[in-house]
Amino acid sequence: MQWTGLRVFVLTTAVVTCPGAATWADAQSGVREVSATERAVIPLQTRLRYTTMVILPDGEEILDVLCGDRDWWVISATHNIAHVKPAKAGAETNLNLVTSSGTIYSFMLTEKSSPPDLKVYVQGDQTTASGKPKYYSAAQVEALEAQVVDLRQSLRDAERRMDEAIAAYRQEYPTKLQFPYGSPKYEKPFFVRSMWHDGQFTYVRSDAPELPALYEVKDGKPAMVNFQVREGTYIVPKVLDRGYLALGTQRFTFEQQGR
Repeated sequence: MQWTGLRVFVLTTAVVTCPGAATWADAQSGVREVSATERAVIPLQTRLRYTTMVILPDGEEILDVLCGDRDWWVISATHNIAHVKPAKAGAETNLNLVTSSGTIYSFMLTEKSSPPDLKVYVQGDQTTASGKPKYYSAAQVEALEAQVVDLRQSLRDAERRMDEAIAAYRQEYPTKLQFPYGSPKYEKPFFVRSMWHDGQFTYVRSDAPELPALYEVKDGKPAMVNFQVREGTYIVPKVLDRGYLALGTQRFTFEQQGR
């Protein structure tokens, strides 16, 4: 086939992306990748009935969770992953995740009815310079070595005492478990298997696919309670007499029997 008198023009389009910005497809799916800097505050878009997962760089370990408003936000963390869930429409607050490396990741949380962030991958600050090397004299090195010897002996003594304490605690702990909440109904959406306490903590064993909010009821007034999640068990750092789990308008109520 011959082409005569016809010119073909090829139009090229340049696509410019900004560092830390999500692609259109990612934005539509609720997945973003952001870059963290020392002074940056990362905005997180959340929504009622949704959980936002924040994934910090590999190797980070979240040691502490500092939230400005714990009354209307349910936040849990393990390893380098944090889960954020609002409990009130229009709620706003800030969140700081303190890690074992010394890095603090800061976020601004906002609840809106618009599509939420479902997964946010945080990339570390590559521009942060490492600390300058330190130099020590021979006398300082000898003093440090002596301290190391003392610390090792102290550590061995502490480990021995800890092993003895753990053995005694394991022997005594089963006698502390109490099940005053009765046998819960295994029903959706909470799927609670059992509840108990040990005199210090309250435990709720659940197979729920969605993390609920937990409220304690005192004098007829509910107050949100924060808890940790470990292998499908909600761990509350206090003994609860009455309360309920909430997912939207649905509730799972509980109360110690005989009170």
